[in-house]
Amino acid sequence: MQLASQDSALRSPNWSLIIIGAALVGVLAGYIYTLIAKPQLLPPVLRIGALREPMTVLVLGVDVVYTDRGRGRNQTADKDAFTGRSDTIMVCRLDPFRNSLGVLSIPRDTQVRIPGHGTQKINAANALGGPYLAQTTVSQFLGMPVDHYIVLNVHGLVDLVNELGGITIDIPKKMQYMDWTAKLKIDLEPGVHTLTGNQAMGFVRFRHDALGDIGRVQRQELFMHAVLDRAMKPESWAKIPKLMEIALRYVNTDLSTGDLMMLAQYARGVPKANQFMAMMPGTFAGSGDWEVSRSDVRKMVARLNGSAFMVADKDEMRIAVENASATKGLGNKLAKMLRDRGYRHVFVRASNDERPTSLKRTRIIAQKGNPEDAEIVKADLHSHGDIVTASVGDIESSVTIMVGDDLAPVLAD
Repeated sequence: MQLASQDSALRSPNWSLIIIGAALVGVLAGYIYTLIAKPQLLPPVLRIGALREPMTVLVLGVDVVYTDRGRGRNQTADKDAFTGRSDTIMVCRLDPFRNSLGVLSIPRDTQVRIPGHGTQKINAANALGGPYLAQTTVSQFLGMPVDHYIVLNVHGLVDLVNELGGITIDIPKKMQYMDWTAKLKIDLEPGVHTLTGNQAMGFVRFRHDALGDIGRVQRQELFMHAVLDRAMKPESWAKIPKLMEIALRYVNTDLSTGDLMMLAQYARGVPKANQFMAMMPGTFAGSGDWEVSRSDVRKMVARLNGSAFMVADKDEMRIAVENASATKGLGNKLAKMLRDRGYRHVFVRASNDERPTSLKRTRIIAQKGNPEDAEIVKADLHSHGDIVTASVGDIESSVTIMVGDDLAPVLAD
């Protein structure tokens, strides 16, 4: 009888160990799934190959360089050249402590001092002395260290977008123009479209409108938002190695391939609420160049480094309103409501009649990298609308409101 009892004891499972083991397997499986599917839910320290320290990277998109001395339309573009003027100038701040991504766009016609070359447009720095001179110039202009550089030849954009399967963008206006510099025909209709590589290149290069280069910077920010949205979709994850292979053919950088992979993985995991994009504020000079005050530089650098601004009073905000809904007169109704609530500087922009469909949800655009101001406006809209921190609204405003159909019942009351 005693032997039978001992044998039964040997065969009985240890349920405590089984439960603990199952729990560990579950935790590990959950961690692996989250790491792959939704890395933004994990603290950066728990992500494999994660960025451990804040890093500032200068990203340049260089203009077309030609391989011969032919004239006009007979010239041949060098797809491997990185020595052209920089059409795109972005300073990216990746901060794992705040789990944030900041992107500050500097218009290419901004007047700065280029070491050894006097005062010129900032886009000339790369052509005059390569990425090191561009890095030094931007660092001195901002008054902050820039750790690394990435120079992307514009032709690489085509292959990258095509590999992603296209980029979906809400095109704000009709764009028709023959860009002879890039030998590119730009023909885009307004509305939401999924762009091919050539179309995306046309979208970010187009500057044939009243705002010129400033409008192009705004479209580049829209493109960046679209790329980040696309990168977070599950179907894009398996393409990262191929995207890196393409990028390395068109990129000149002082970062290793492993570092680039790490930055791509980090950027993909930053939640939208922690993404900050803005253009360096300024005004058009008589020459058409972009003039920037030192106070605006200090303010944008502080924002890039994670500082919050003191919230402006309602009577100091400059609010632009554009009716993008299906209801006529909704923009004027909203402007009146805002004035009644204490906003002194409210103006209505002409609606974009080219838009084929109405905007379903209102967009509250923090034009100067000032989401705190946008939050005040959203509260007065009964929490309707989505806040977008990017310089894609009216350049004279601090907050631009694109009125969507969701505000029609609010304003009707």
